[in-house]
Amino acid sequence: MLIKQTDYHRIYRVINSLLINENADPTTASMYFSTFGAFILEHHYKVKAKPKGGLAAYNLDGKRILFADHRDDGHVTGAGENFHCWVEADGWAIDFMAPAFSQAAAELAVPAKMFQRPLSSMAPSINDLNQSGDFFYKSEPEATARRFADWRKQAMIGDLASIAAGWFRKSPKQMQSSISVSDQSKESRIIPLSGNALTGAW
Repeated sequence: MLIKQTDYHRIYRVINSLLINENADPTTASMYFSTFGAFILEHHYKVKAKPKGGLAAYNLDGKRILFADHRDDGHVTGAGENFHCWVEADGWAIDFMAPAFSQAAAELAVPAKMFQRPLSSMAPSINDLNQSGDFFYKSEPEATARRFADWRKQAMIGDLASIAAGWFRKSPKQMQSSISVSDQSKESRIIPLSGNALTGAW
């Protein structure tokens, strides 16, 4: 593993807490989870980490989860609205949003677990997700670049990424259970550390 499950959980909770504070929905915020997650990995682990976006498919406890759009020709694409983002770092695929899947698809009843797998273990195609934990990614660089170009223009993105990296501490160091941040009107708010408890790893 690239990072310990404890640290994965901490990164997920830091990003989750900041999203909730911004009234964003963690179940549709894969751009935040991947970008802030990659920033934390580069900052604290000194590894090259890249957010990737496109089609993502998972087999989790026998349940298929697909982030993609169906095209008119019957194929699926990750360049449309139902795209997903993850992180690739040092040969590993990490999805910091995975613990929120249980909220995204309540009817699937997927437990909150860490998703961190070697890229070399990726399934050869979207039709080969036979076992729990199997995954398939197809990145769409052009569509991702377009999305991120507009998204990064928001001034708060860089600020939030810096706050996330500043809040995170590698275990066994103590991490603050809440932080205080000031908004544009200079009013400070307390953000508690929150998120789903993990029940293992995929």
